[in-house]
Amino acid sequence: MSSICIIGQGNVATHLCVAFSCTDNEVIQVNSRTLEDLPTDADAYIISVSDSAIAEVASRLPQGLRGVVAHTSGSTPADVLQPYSGRYGVLYPLMTFSRDADIDYSAIPFFTEGSDEPAAEVLSSLARELSEHVYPMDSAQRKKMHIASVFACNFANHLWDIAYGLLKEEGVPFRHMMPLIEATFRKLQYMTPRRGQTGPAVRGDRRVVESHIQALADRPELAEIYRMLSESIASAATHPEDSKETDSE
Repeated sequence: MSSICIIGQGNVATHLCVAFSCTDNEVIQVNSRTLEDLPTDADAYIISVSDSAIAEVASRLPQGLRGVVAHTSGSTPADVLQPYSGRYGVLYPLMTFSRDADIDYSAIPFFTEGSDEPAAEVLSSLARELSEHVYPMDSAQRKKMHIASVFACNFANHLWDIAYGLLKEEGVPFRHMMPLIEATFRKLQYMTPRRGQTGPAVRGDRRVVESHIQALADRPELAEIYRMLSESIASAATHPEDSKETDSE
């Protein structure tokens, strides 16, 4: 059994606190602003706050903490913690967290990094108590992973929001899009995104693309998004993937 101190009270911190509380570990959640009731003998201190606050919170930790100090950020390097702890690292869950959403932690990829092998093993061991998918990843790789997740999740969700708004203007329920969205997602289970790309841009149908852009003339910001994405899709189509390429490569 390990003792885990989770520092922060946002979505990620709260979810991790609940998840680890379902294991055999001793878990305490601490307010990052006050650090009140912070134990000094925990096995791990997980700082789960906004990226801009990680260093500031770490700077207020007591000297001589026994455990590994880690953060949960995708974009922040592990060594931001180096000035404040001799044993530090990262415990990064690749998932979107909402306060009231239930999550199957066993399916979540966790990416870990440590200042040395023992620190990395402490964090990987904790992650394995929640998930079957735990992988070592250095700070540069993790940042690229975070960028990719912004494209795949945040940007995709924003595009769905744009689609929602366009349909709402016409009084059309967004639920009519769900079979299309779900079919697009299902294709990702057995083919790469580029191979599954459809639509006028990948077909090189400039007439349809231009007609769509003209239809958005009263919304120039959306017309520009449409144009840029169409050009990116068309450019990608000129660089076909190797027929043997798979997601594991």
